Amino acid sequence: MRLKNTGRVSLENTLVLLFIFIITAILLGYYHRYESIIKERLAQEQVYNINTAIVVFVVKKGRFPENLAELTRDYFLEENKEGLVTKKFLDFSPLDSEGYPVDPWGRRYQYDKKNHVAYFQK
Repeated sequence: MRLKNTGRVSLENTLVLLFIFIITAILLGYYHRYESIIKERLAQEQVYNINTAIVVFVVKKGRFPENLAELTRDYFLEENKEGLVTKKFLDFSPLDSEGYPVDPWGRRYQYDKKNHVAYFQK
């Protein structure tokens, strides 16, 4: 016994799968675009925090840091309600193996020793 609609069912299934593939491709494009926007905004926020830590370092130590890893290693004393507390100048994650802050793309943040600012490269 033969079915009469076998070709039609196969065509309908193929069209549904094609539609799902097109929608998935469009959504993946949006995902990658927004992922890059989010990474860039995160890097801008982290650069702001690093530059703030540089200013605190200058106020507490009286000199500029030699590199950004110095900010993640050194501590300072801060007074709060509980008394004196030891804090890092920059409590940052992620760090590379040498203690340098790493941007969302996995590269080290750059430090301009002449102008004493941190930045990231796109």
